[in-house]
Amino acid sequence: MEPKPIQIHIPPSLHHLAIPLSTFLSQNKGYAKLVVSSYIFTSSISVNPGPHLLLVQRAASEYSFPNLWEVPGGSCEASDPTILHSLAREAFEETGLRLTRFNRQIGSGFDFVTGYGVRQKRWRKLSFEIEVAEIEANDMSCGKSGGVEKARAKDAVAEDGVVRVDAIDQAGKEGELDGVSITLDPEEHQAYAWVTEEEINEGKYAIVTAEQKDLMLEAFTLRKADEAKAMLDGAISGSP
Repeated sequence: MEPKPIQIHIPPSLHHLAIPLSTFLSQNKGYAKLVVSSYIFTSSISVNPGPHLLLVQRAASEYSFPNLWEVPGGSCEASDPTILHSLAREAFEETGLRLTRFNRQIGSGFDFVTGYGVRQKRWRKLSFEIEVAEIEANDMSCGKSGGVEKARAKDAVAEDGVVRVDAIDQAGKEGELDGVSITLDPEEHQAYAWVTEEEINEGKYAIVTAEQKDLMLEAFTLRKADEAKAMLDGAISGSP
């Protein structure tokens, strides 16, 4: 079945990133690679309500940061039409979820270096809050924007043909989201959890880097401000 074409609104604040990787690298000399990461929230958890952020745990076999926790993400590829396409592709490959809305960029990005000597490479990492939907195994169309849709994904297969497996939620019942199936590539990630701001602050999850932990807390601040504004707007609109 051919994927159904979709159109996703890009906010003006992200228009400058609707460009190919090659254009970004030509405009930002000195970087060899660009990485993007997805901040995916839900508030649809019955126990301990409030914003919960999706974290994934790196596989024990990973060379760098084994068993540590991070948000989904990965490298932009030259074959991706734009950087924002890279974000959507990585979100799907690492979670089985389909991007339906770009909310905002989190932070301004940060740099890191890999390798030594002549093999040293400078990377740039950009982070974004997005909305997602699950994918039906035989339907690549997206659901409605705003939150996580509950169209159960079964036997999810990525476009590269790699079969994903249903993940283990290490947070237990407190971390479960009714009706949502997260699927992971077991060579990259071994578990997932929906976590609260308090759990991150308390160090319940060992995060890959201090920079990513700081971005998680910044993302929670922005998300909670949005939810508070939505509640206030709803109260005002419902006033007599």
